Amino acid sequence: MKQAVTTKNPSSFDIVEFDEREPQSNEVLIKIKASGICGSDLHAYREPEKWTAGRVLGHEIAGEVESIGDKVTRVKIGQRVAFQPRLFCGICSSCQGGRTELCQNAGGLHGATFFTNGTQLPGGFRETLVVPEVNLFPVDDDLDFAIAALAEPLSVAVHGHRVATQLDPMTTTHGERVVILGAGPIGLMSVFYARQAGAGDIAVTARYPQQIEAAKMLGATHVFPSDEDGPERLEHWSKQNPVDLVMETVGGTAQTPTLASRISRIGGKILLLGVFSGDNPLPARSIVSKQLRIAGTIFYGYIGFHHDYEIATQLLSSHREKMAKLITHRVPLEDVAKGIELAGNKKSGSIKVTVESNY
Repeated sequence: MKQAVTTKNPSSFDIVEFDEREPQSNEVLIKIKASGICGSDLHAYREPEKWTAGRVLGHEIAGEVESIGDKVTRVKIGQRVAFQPRLFCGICSSCQGGRTELCQNAGGLHGATFFTNGTQLPGGFRETLVVPEVNLFPVDDDLDFAIAALAEPLSVAVHGHRVATQLDPMTTTHGERVVILGAGPIGLMSVFYARQAGAGDIAVTARYPQQIEAAKMLGATHVFPSDEDGPERLEHWSKQNPVDLVMETVGGTAQTPTLASRISRIGGKILLLGVFSGDNPLPARSIVSKQLRIAGTIFYGYIGFHHDYEIATQLLSSHREKMAKLITHRVPLEDVAKGIELAGNKKSGSIKVTVESNY
């Protein structure tokens, strides 16, 4: 089997052979067909001093079941699946309560983090992967694998919106006014799900033409530039149009939490989805004086009886034509370095770049 391994140079990967192990009783061997390049994969690409060699990246994964352990019952050989890449123990109090995203003994995220013993969890930039059965979600037999891989970023947005709803459970999502800060893949997925949840006005900040076009296609009613005078214009608009929910998806070093507090109405909700590179001071005076409700989330799990991935895979199937337009570039496994470059340079027109395997 082949896999793409990071080198000391972020612009270069080694394509090497590896021996795949057989799945154990509750495990499944999947043939990876598509793995999306995520913004978190690009953080280190843009900051070479944080880049680590010897890793197999990629946690937005879809593939086909090749073999199964003797106790596997949820999937069958030949079935198309989306893979939820975060491991959980299943036995701690959080897992027992259905909050697997809060697992107290979590073993890490495939393609992104390490086990406690220092062993890396390989990601999707390879041909095969052995994974726990419980982390797999079947998709339609005719669903494009690249679209199926979008289940991961869509699930992040779905979970975030559902968590935000719990901040004020007496208020319906139908007709609420939502602002999404950022129009990367998570921001665009947040626009899409807010529309599916019945939002009225949906405003989004975007920087590049392809992001603006995609945001409108997915349901945005107002688009503000994220640079120049865009934030000022957004703040002025919010004073005339009270904002019920602000979803922050930028992260990094952006001061977007402060902007979120300024544009939210009194008693409004703020949901932080962006991955920040350091501590970002929150405007305590605004939070208290406006009685804002704030939550942060980064993963996915069960809320009620439904897992976010179940909702995401159903939506991807129902809206596959729209979702296909978000996949702007596809590269083979051997050209993963080109894919990283395309994804990291939005002037290339990229929204979602997918690495595909022909194995």
